[in-house]
Amino acid sequence: VVFTLPIIVVHTMAVSIASYRLIRTVARQNRQLDELRRTDAQTGLAARSHWQEQASASLERFHTHAEPACLLMIDIDRFKPINDLHGHTVGDEAIRAVGRVIRDCVRAQDHAGRYGGDEFVVVCSNARTATAQAMAERIREQIATVRLRELPGLRLTSSIGLAETQPHQRQLRDWINDADAALYRAKHLGRNQVSAFQALAAAANAPLSVASAPGT
Repeated sequence: VVFTLPIIVVHTMAVSIASYRLIRTVARQNRQLDELRRTDAQTGLAARSHWQEQASASLERFHTHAEPACLLMIDIDRFKPINDLHGHTVGDEAIRAVGRVIRDCVRAQDHAGRYGGDEFVVVCSNARTATAQAMAERIREQIATVRLRELPGLRLTSSIGLAETQPHQRQLRDWINDADAALYRAKHLGRNQVSAFQALAAAANAPLSVASAPGT
């Protein structure tokens, strides 16, 4: 027993060290998987599920604590013809470039994400329309300066819809619909501009779905 005790101790220590390393490895892998789930692989922005969580939390804070927030819907103008005419390589580069612009223009407390295709969103935390509109204009202006390596002569423009939190927005879908209506209005007025939802009262007869606009 006297001679085997050190062997038992060493074995126990080895098992403990191995277990500790395994736990750390699993924890690291779980963090990496969580990061992949939260991040859009193509742009590095927040994936849809993640920014929707943040947007829902912002909407909840508005209803419970009257903390304002704004939602930006950003769409690359005439992206489908660009993709069809010049191919997916150019289209993918355009999406990545716009993602970088958005990431560089938002504040630390904001959440920029990919909505899908050539559409992006920004959840502007604790912000009123004036603050979000200034940010949206900055994003729009910077997108217009993008030059693609694959097609340097192509000039990108964007249309942006903006909606501030309002009492009628009980669900996230309501907030998204308002921002989407503002985005359609920006397209309807000629693209390459920012439109705020509050300014839509005089245009009640305009269609409210960007999806219905061909070649947006």
